[in-house]
Amino acid sequence: MNQYFRGWAVWLILIAFIFSSGCANIVPPGGGPRDTIPPSLLGVNPPDSSLHFKSKKVTFYFDEYIELDNVIEKLIVSPTLKRTPTVTPKLRTLTMEIKDTLQPNTTYTFNFADAVRDVNERNFIEDFQYVVSTGDYLDSLQVTGRLIAAETGLVDSNVAVMLYRNIDDSVVAKEKPVYYAKTKGDGSFRFKNLAPGQYKLFALKEEDRDLQYNQPTEQIAFADSLLHLHETNVKDITLLLFMEKDSTIKAPVDSSLIAEEEEAAPEEKEEKKKKQPKLHMTAILEQGLQELKQPLSLSFNIPLKAFDSTQISLTEDTLRTPITFTTSLDSTHSRILLHYDWKEGMPYQLIMAKTATTDTLGQQLTKADTVSFKSKSVNDYGKVRVKLTLSDSTKAALQEDTSIHFIVQLVKDKTIKYSGRIVNGSWYQELMQPSEYEIRVLLDQNGNGVWDRGVYYGSPKRQPERVVSFPKKENVKANWLVPINLEL
Repeated sequence: MNQYFRGWAVWLILIAFIFSSGCANIVPPGGGPRDTIPPSLLGVNPPDSSLHFKSKKVTFYFDEYIELDNVIEKLIVSPTLKRTPTVTPKLRTLTMEIKDTLQPNTTYTFNFADAVRDVNERNFIEDFQYVVSTGDYLDSLQVTGRLIAAETGLVDSNVAVMLYRNIDDSVVAKEKPVYYAKTKGDGSFRFKNLAPGQYKLFALKEEDRDLQYNQPTEQIAFADSLLHLHETNVKDITLLLFMEKDSTIKAPVDSSLIAEEEEAAPEEKEEKKKKQPKLHMTAILEQGLQELKQPLSLSFNIPLKAFDSTQISLTEDTLRTPITFTTSLDSTHSRILLHYDWKEGMPYQLIMAKTATTDTLGQQLTKADTVSFKSKSVNDYGKVRVKLTLSDSTKAALQEDTSIHFIVQLVKDKTIKYSGRIVNGSWYQELMQPSEYEIRVLLDQNGNGVWDRGVYYGSPKRQPERVVSFPKKENVKANWLVPINLEL
């Protein structure tokens, strides 16, 4: 009996060992340096740079297991196809199935960018491309350039840059481009294997990825003239990205909607009043202190339909001496700006009457609001002196254009905090809030001191004004003069 039991036990142990071995995961050996080498392409069928290409299926062979990262978005085929090829990884191979009929005598580039990577360490192949021709030769012309956000001077990545054979302005809204590329992290773009011809160059930053300029919030860039590609490449193109319409401006309140609200049944109005938020005001101060040389900002949680400045009182010093001030309403109708030449270190008190403001819902403040605050001291601020030198190349590019003014901008949290025109190569600013600032210089063409957007759909077309951003940030300290030397 014991011998019989021992026999069954041995068999059970063997079966358990076999099943546990078969279900175990394959784990690479630990230890040693991390693998940083991307997969290597061992071969491709049909071969890269093939002529008279007719295949519907392309197979790539690699030296290790591979996977794909967001290939649907990253794969760019030029000239563009109506249907995106299907790309499937399996172990050490990658298969691409072409669904469209390719045009005759045309060079095609399949750019995978960094979509192909190994399984273990996710090392990607940079700028992985496959090029073939349906004709007797490979086209080899190139176009290179750089895209910059016009308003900030910063580079922008993953923006579609496109080439069209149709040179009508409306083509960017009606047709897909013949060729397109995407900007890299440094803003650069490159077209390879282009056919000779005349092209319209256009760039588009969009969310829907339809490669058509059809939304007012989309950012664009365009070349002033057509590209003529014949025997030589075109290089060093600079495109300035901008939005044609200002998306930050809100539409004015429709007074007819307010009238309809007022005409609603009393029961409906009462029910809506219970649900809607109450109007309240907040004074924008820094730890109870008001900035010198800047208006006091009074923020409201609901846009205002009307306000009466005579119902706002402002006093200064401990004796509560009444003072005269002016007011303005910002473009969103959500802030009242109170303008006054604040005295250093002085206490102030503002009283907003209950009936001074009326919001778009017809509400007023629930009670009068009182705000006590103090103005800052001069010693709370820093000073900056900027000196600008123009390089020989900049002088040559401007070609002695005296109409351009240089406006220095000090930026914090993507907002221009201070700006001013550089006169005789220098600019001085005091009463600056201590902080770290990004430095930019606006090339102001019309002399209005602010950045102006461009015009594509209009006559005449106009490029946006350009802003140059400097990489080094400047730290402004309280009661300290900071010299800043810039070369443009």
